[in-house]
Amino acid sequence: MEFLSLEASDYESALRQARSEHGNAVRIHTRKDFSKGSLLAKQKRCAITYYLVKERALTPEPEPVEVKVFNAEAYLANLLTSNDIPLSFHEKVFAGKIEHSQTEIEVQLLQSLFEGIQFEDEIGSKFAIFVGAAGVGKTTTLVKTALYLRAQKGKKVALLSFDTQRTGSVEQIRQFAHEFALPLYEASDESALAGLLASLKGFDHILVDTSGRSAKDEELKAFLDGMLAVLPFQGCSTYLVVSASHKESDLLAQQQLFAKQRVKAIICTKLDETSGIGNLLSFVQKSDVPLLFLADGQTIPQDFHPASAAYLMTRLQGFSLDLLQFFPSL
Repeated sequence: MEFLSLEASDYESALRQARSEHGNAVRIHTRKDFSKGSLLAKQKRCAITYYLVKERALTPEPEPVEVKVFNAEAYLANLLTSNDIPLSFHEKVFAGKIEHSQTEIEVQLLQSLFEGIQFEDEIGSKFAIFVGAAGVGKTTTLVKTALYLRAQKGKKVALLSFDTQRTGSVEQIRQFAHEFALPLYEASDESALAGLLASLKGFDHILVDTSGRSAKDEELKAFLDGMLAVLPFQGCSTYLVVSASHKESDLLAQQQLFAKQRVKAIICTKLDETSGIGNLLSFVQKSDVPLLFLADGQTIPQDFHPASAAYLMTRLQGFSLDLLQFFPSL
């Protein structure tokens, strides 16, 4: 052990000097107080002898861990907002139970969203009449459906247009028919339609394109009713084409508008134009009408899918659950 010495005016000064050089490693061994100088000019002095020890590293105190409390209400509110899900689903999720984990909230919400939703497997009737509001993409969807039935189901398909008054609409369906080699028939009135029925007997399916209309289009409504009356009742089904970007109230209004046609199934378009499908799912639940096809873009024949819960789940936002646990085949 090595001893060191130093001298100062007093003990405190000596200790302070030693620590200024060596820090807290200083340990005092001996101390000697004495006087120094002549009789008339004596000064008090202090000499210390000390040794050094290794300083122990100070163990930092652990920082306090912030315990985050899961806010089920806020988490559910974010999911509802992100997916345009109506607030009415809040009560369905909690259903009297106050505390929920994140997983419980997601599972309960998924069950609530898809509860009661039905899916149609295929178009079974000979005449499939496509109806819906203007601008929802009926004509494009009709062509996609025709190509799907021809390529995937091996059906012989023709197109039949009632929308012969609007120049742009006529040109569009004629262009599609030419591009994809689809037989196209046009009927401007009931007499012309009756004259086409014999020519249409050889097809498995005839997909009928109609004009889009609103609740104020009474003249158009009467025209469509008259045209549909010409077709064989047993061989007809009506399919309502709706846009996923529309509000739930608008979707319900469209269904009511075509209630007389007894809609067989719903075809939803423009899934690519909305980030939330909650309004669509709520509408399908309330309509009690099955979903048939889903379209998520303008590309033909792509961007077109048979409707399924598995596909719709992929359009939901903000969920942490792995979809594979619900649909292992995805």
